[in-house]
Amino acid sequence: MESVPADISEAFESFFKAIQITDATTIVGYFLKNFCETEQSTNDNINRFIFVLKIKSEQIKSSTQQTEALKSDVELYKKSLIILGALSRYVKHSNSFSIYLKDIIDNLLLPHFLESFDEDMKFEVLRSFTSLLQIYEDTIESYSTQFIQHLVTVDINRSGFPQYSIKSIIDFMVILMQASPLLVINNIKLVESLIKIYCLKEDETIYEDLTQILGQFFQLYLPYKSSKIESTNDDDDSDDESDDEDESSMVDSNKLKVSAMGLENMVDIKLLELLAKQLVENINKESSSIFFGILCGYSSIYIKDKSLSNFIFNSYLSMIKKETICNKENRKVTVSIINSLRIGVSNTCLKCSDECQLILIETFKTLLECIGDIKEYVKSNLTKGTQVFFQRVRSSIILNLISIIRIIKDSFQYAEEFLIYAPVLADPIIFSEFIISLNRNLNQIQQQQQQETNEYKEKKSLIQDIYLPKILNPLLAEIVKPVQKYKSMTIHIIQAIGNIALSCQLLYQPFIETTIERLSQFVVKNWKSISKYAPSCIITLDKLMQLFVYDQLYKSQYLDTIILSVYLKLLNSSKSIQLDDTIDDDDDDEEDDEEVQDDEVDSNGNKKKKNVDSDIISKIMFTILECLTNTIPKISKRLIEFDNQSVGKNIGKEIYKYLMGQIGVEEVIFDADRFIRLAQLDLLNEIYCHCLPCLPKSNHITISVKHIFNEMLQIQLALELGEEDVDRNGRSQRKDICLNTFKSIINNSNLDKQSCSEQLKELINSNQTSSDIEKHQIKKELLELFK
Repeated sequence: MESVPADISEAFESFFKAIQITDATTIVGYFLKNFCETEQSTNDNINRFIFVLKIKSEQIKSSTQQTEALKSDVELYKKSLIILGALSRYVKHSNSFSIYLKDIIDNLLLPHFLESFDEDMKFEVLRSFTSLLQIYEDTIESYSTQFIQHLVTVDINRSGFPQYSIKSIIDFMVILMQASPLLVINNIKLVESLIKIYCLKEDETIYEDLTQILGQFFQLYLPYKSSKIESTNDDDDSDDESDDEDESSMVDSNKLKVSAMGLENMVDIKLLELLAKQLVENINKESSSIFFGILCGYSSIYIKDKSLSNFIFNSYLSMIKKETICNKENRKVTVSIINSLRIGVSNTCLKCSDECQLILIETFKTLLECIGDIKEYVKSNLTKGTQVFFQRVRSSIILNLISIIRIIKDSFQYAEEFLIYAPVLADPIIFSEFIISLNRNLNQIQQQQQQETNEYKEKKSLIQDIYLPKILNPLLAEIVKPVQKYKSMTIHIIQAIGNIALSCQLLYQPFIETTIERLSQFVVKNWKSISKYAPSCIITLDKLMQLFVYDQLYKSQYLDTIILSVYLKLLNSSKSIQLDDTIDDDDDDEEDDEEVQDDEVDSNGNKKKKNVDSDIISKIMFTILECLTNTIPKISKRLIEFDNQSVGKNIGKEIYKYLMGQIGVEEVIFDADRFIRLAQLDLLNEIYCHCLPCLPKSNHITISVKHIFNEMLQIQLALELGEEDVDRNGRSQRKDICLNTFKSIINNSNLDKQSCSEQLKELINSNQTSSDIEKHQIKKELLELFK
């Protein structure tokens, strides 16, 4: 386009002439460049643009005859509205546009949308409003009601209704569901009209758009959100397979709010049945399979009659049972179907597991048989492609099974069947869920019968003598292997062991000593790579410590091993722990199709370390401190016994020694340091509340007062420099916890106000780095804690 003329009226005349012959994108760029240079010029020229359009609008509304000039004005007006909507997105000075929103909608959009008999005009207006809604949803949300309520009155199901108009409705609904999902739900007739169009499948161009928008609508109701669905290309033996991961577009930020409202189904059941059949016919499309999973969850939760839910589940099972699911051309679809089943299974298990127990159990058994059949197929047809296919199906089936196993009322009934397929599943997380489920069922029997009946004794014996050893022993065997090739798997094994132990409680007695020994040996043998394993080791050992409340599960050597040999070793070695930046070999067969990227090099030509998370050390320290803080109150009796009976070893003193080397000594600089300090103060608080006899008898009060005072000085300095986090009331969390810890020292020791005051006076005199005002203020705050 030519440059803008000097005279603004002449410039606008040229601009409107250009609209008629130039595409909208070019026009928008021209307007932004020549009419929006400053905030004031943007304000003035958008005002002029709107003013001209208002004149055009009145001319169009008042015209009674269809002349060529009118047709030209209508086309110019419609194109101008699209340009106006686009400008709302791209204009630099947004305030210069937003001040005209009400004027634009009231005078340029709504009259033509509500009153015009020109349907092309209606839907160009809707497109323009959709652009505005996308940018200014909070400001103009109230207008959306008028737009959607009018759309409900339009017969979009009549023969010959334009497809581009349906596309405009879909685009509007996408934005509206993000801004006001309840507005869409309360105008369900429009959704039903779109379902009717979808089931006719007359136009492929909008079929995919309808799949997305309808899937997004029904997913609003679901509590479980599927955030990522794997999509794979057909598997073969070549090295150039691609493994695409597609973010599902059916995710909405308001979904959780809607799913928690207790709404009921308002969609016609017959329409939903037609929809389900339509999706089965198109299940080979990944978007359709995802939608089918969403509809499965929706029908299970919101429709009391389970006929539709059972139809959907049975459709899944019949597809999974087909002998052709492993064929090369069907593998991608098979993975997609099992992935989508997870959406239905997860939501059904969360909300209506009792009503759907039978079909979920049938699904459980079918999935076990399915993974077994696929494993046999892979054995007979061993290629790179079949191995990748097996791993993907296995991962998805495991996630489905985990959801179901958590809600099965009688896991013992299917335990033998599960054990048959356990070597194929080969997943520690589902193994732990299996044992947890058995223990849950066992506990329910005890609660219902109030005594150890024969049924209870028999099932307890099955866990203790058969199921637990079969599941646990292979896991314990894995962590003593000299080389941990699959590090992610090892982490899952360690986590699973902790979950199993905590669920078994007293039933874990035969295994607790072996478990503690092997985990402590694991830490020693894998010290060079311990940064990767430490958090899971710490949490699992903490779960074992929680079992020490039972006399049958406690020995003093266990405390020695866990706290002194593992926890304190990690805490005291935190500055020297090596970060493990090696690439995990786990799932090699799944990653064969990744693009090989060149290693980054530094200025000296050396390879840079990748995937090194410097915060991992802080995470290790924080995890230990948090575990000790939470568990010490539960096992304080054991700690006191240990310190009284052990010669040369004192856990309480060692923990205290570590804390006194940190609090009031090490400076808090980064956020990670701050969180660790908060955890250290919390732990000191618990030590004083629950393990006072474990502390050094002669001087712990003097030492603690000194370190709390120094910590308070550090906090005060950080506050003055603006480096300390404060809440909206200007309070420092670290300072509050510090004062709370000092109060615990007062309440749980013989410290009196007079001796404390004298000690603080000495500390004030010996400290030359802080001002007297700061020091005396801290002294005042500490002494005020005495009652």
